[in-house]
Amino acid sequence: MIVSCLRAIALFIGGTMGTQSISQPLIPSSTFDHSTQRSSPMEINSVNFRLPSCLGLLLLAAVTSLTTASVQADDAIRKGTREKTTLVSVAMESSLEGLPKLYQKVSESIVRIETADKVNKTGVIVSSDGHIVVRGGARSDEVKVHLIDGRTVTAKPAGWSVEWNLGVMKIKEEGSLKAIQLGSTKDLKAGEPCLVIGYTPRGDTKFDSSPTARFGFIDRSVPNRWFTTTCFPGFFEDAAVIDMDGRLLGIDTGRVNDQSYVTAVEKFLANRDELFAGKNLDWIRYPPNPDSIYRINAGDHPEMLRGRKTEDVLGPVKTPASMADAKISKAKEIAKESTVRLISKDRLAYDGVHYDRWSGVIVSEDGYILTCGHTSQLPGERVTVCLSDGRDLDAVTLGTNPISDVGLVKITSTGSWPFAEIADTSSLNPGDPLVACGYPAIDGPSRQFSTARTPLINSTAVKIPSYFLWSPELVTEYFNGNGGMSGGGIFNQNGQYVAVLNNLAGGVRSEVAKVQWDDLKQVESIDTATGLPHPLRRRFVAQSKAVAQSVVEVLVDSKPVSIGTIVDAGGWILTKASALDGEVSCRLADGSIVDADKRAESQENDLALLKIEVVGLVDVEFSDNEPPSMMQILCGVGPDQVLQPGIVSIQTRAIPPEPAWTGDSTVDTQDGVKIIRLGGGWRNKINLSTEGTKLERNDIIVSINAHATPNIARLTQILASNFKDYCTGDLVSIALLRKGAPMEVRTPLPRASVENSWMIGKHDSPRRSGFNAVFDTDIQLLLHEVGCPVIDVEGRIRGIAIASRGRTETQRGPTSVLPSRVIARVTKQLMAEANSKGR
Repeated sequence: MIVSCLRAIALFIGGTMGTQSISQPLIPSSTFDHSTQRSSPMEINSVNFRLPSCLGLLLLAAVTSLTTASVQADDAIRKGTREKTTLVSVAMESSLEGLPKLYQKVSESIVRIETADKVNKTGVIVSSDGHIVVRGGARSDEVKVHLIDGRTVTAKPAGWSVEWNLGVMKIKEEGSLKAIQLGSTKDLKAGEPCLVIGYTPRGDTKFDSSPTARFGFIDRSVPNRWFTTTCFPGFFEDAAVIDMDGRLLGIDTGRVNDQSYVTAVEKFLANRDELFAGKNLDWIRYPPNPDSIYRINAGDHPEMLRGRKTEDVLGPVKTPASMADAKISKAKEIAKESTVRLISKDRLAYDGVHYDRWSGVIVSEDGYILTCGHTSQLPGERVTVCLSDGRDLDAVTLGTNPISDVGLVKITSTGSWPFAEIADTSSLNPGDPLVACGYPAIDGPSRQFSTARTPLINSTAVKIPSYFLWSPELVTEYFNGNGGMSGGGIFNQNGQYVAVLNNLAGGVRSEVAKVQWDDLKQVESIDTATGLPHPLRRRFVAQSKAVAQSVVEVLVDSKPVSIGTIVDAGGWILTKASALDGEVSCRLADGSIVDADKRAESQENDLALLKIEVVGLVDVEFSDNEPPSMMQILCGVGPDQVLQPGIVSIQTRAIPPEPAWTGDSTVDTQDGVKIIRLGGGWRNKINLSTEGTKLERNDIIVSINAHATPNIARLTQILASNFKDYCTGDLVSIALLRKGAPMEVRTPLPRASVENSWMIGKHDSPRRSGFNAVFDTDIQLLLHEVGCPVIDVEGRIRGIAIASRGRTETQRGPTSVLPSRVIARVTKQLMAEANSKGR
């Protein structure tokens, strides 16, 4: 950007102003009128033009040099990316042949944990007598453990570490189990292949008997601490990460924004005995002070306590009285002086224009800054530090721990700086006054990125949670705040720093920052392999060319909704039926858009046959082979030869229909049935979720597919009888009243509010269940890329992608695929049906 601006200035000075004088002498003898000793207006203009001309030429030369250097730097980056991509590709391709045996070897040690409240997560057997490593683990109840051989056993909790979000459980039943081998991340490099394996819910909210596998590579590595991969485990899946020798590298224990973070296996290995013994590692690593309330009734083994209710230990806790500002004015002043705004010089914010910003607190005179770990900063990132007194300083990020949510930054500008002393939190009591301080990233009234020099300072107080457990979390009374305050500080009434602010009701105790200080301080860089294209794409470039000629983009009301596959050269196209909720057209390979007419549909397989009035198209043939085997590499093919490789992560099986809506969350009105409760999310059992539909709260449903719904009783009857074969996600026509105005929409019905329905979200295909035969892959398809053909390395079509799931709009997977044998049969049936209609 700087180079572009300088070039523009140079062209303006040297081009616009000086074009008339470039060939003239700088100051010719005729410039001055000697008879009057005055400069003539024209000659003055000549000089004024020519001076900027030379300056412009000099500046243009400088800019050209800068541009050349910039281009060379960009070329070096591109060359480095290509070289790294090649290295990763070679490593991944060399691992493909061994993937089936690798999956078979490790899957016996991967189990599904089911809690009493129906939350499911992945566990890894790490000892033959039944110890299991899981995410979290600071719970006191027993759980069910589902083994891959079909057995269900019971496990009780053992030790845990909230700091690293790890726990251990112990199977109660006797017997020898297959324990996984334990690996090491000491020499783990970004770019190394890995297998991510765990239990993720299917489209029907149930679980397969075997775990789902994903094949990717390490893209960030902080050895012995944490790392990330290119794979996207599902919500609460808590998958295991395995190396190519079948050894455990770590457990997916945290998610920040859209990135999953993995706790390295070393954190378990270093504390295995304590975890097996049922101890609280947080107590062992940074025990509370002798005068701490957490030692009340703790007994001889306080590190093993869990699940004590606060009232049982402390009695009724009174709500703290508000503290007068005069009593904490000193704390507020220290908070103001030591809390800073951090602005990255290397990383853009969510808008893609401004640089990302968050908060921190200077905690040493020489400029160490404690901050949070959830703002995606990485070691070595350049930062501007903005002080409340108006000064801007240079700094660099050091270590960051997104799992514990702490990070360290160091000011590199010379000088000494205002700072807050660090104090422990364990001696704080319920109701003790606190000050929370940080810089909001967005200015409230203008909604623009804030440049304010005064941080937002709130008064709050210590709050004890319902369960009395010593952990990294300091809980406070709720206070006002905004995004960007994360990383700021929580201060006691003396102005001492006691926690990293990471939410509007607390933060991470200073004890965690102190125990990790040396570790964070020594991390100056990180090994990364981010932003690379999928390393296996090149394996499909040649094989996909022919198939790419036979795919089109399907549009509904001019918006892309799916991919279509040409199944007959006379203009017949197969695509996902439930995506067609409006006027359908197709964008062909040459860019032209033609109208399309739906001629036939298979509700069972969610497929529709379209007809366009275009001839001479290139159609495809579907392989009659058996469905692909587990871990086989495949690739989705889109228009313009867009390639999305992946592996078979679950073999072909049925996914029954997910529970259907029964008419709940409604109330009778004189005009029809009114939707009154909307919601979703965590453990939703009551509120209706309309994600993926066109329905809204307070809509009054008048009829469904022309069946009148005057009241809830009739709606319930119609849904039970007329829609007994309906699959959630299928389209229906609903007549409704919205704010008194009649309208008709073509939409899926809402899904049922049942256990685990929160696991299926707005980023999934609305129709994702009710299939008699599909296999899952880790192919990452956007919602509008569903319907594309999926090929093998020989270029044969092995199926059509029929449903895509994902954590976000861009982080996708798994993708369900209808096998080619099914597609061939259904296509033949639909063609016969369409031709019989004579249209």
